[in-house]
Amino acid sequence: MNNRPAPKAKLESQMAVLEHRVSELEERHEGVPTRVTRLEGQFERMDTQLSALNEGQRELTATVSDIGTKVTRMLAALTVVGVIAQAVGPTLLRMLFP
Repeated sequence: MNNRPAPKAKLESQMAVLEHRVSELEERHEGVPTRVTRLEGQFERMDTQLSALNEGQRELTATVSDIGTKVTRMLAALTVVGVIAQAVGPTLLRMLFP
């Protein structure tokens, strides 16, 4: 009459399928799966690339800091020269053009 399996039989079949899948996973994945090995290789390569990028970033930061120091010193020197020119310039012009 009813073609549907009984709940107990359905549960038993699902449990059998689950046991089969688990045992299959255990057999297949006793060693490290190739996809995990491949991902580890990619992460190691990315780690190497990030380390190289970090090194480059440090060099760039040092270079920019050095340039900033030089620009600051040059602006300070030009400011001093400008102040001296403003103080001495009118006096020199009066001496040259009385």
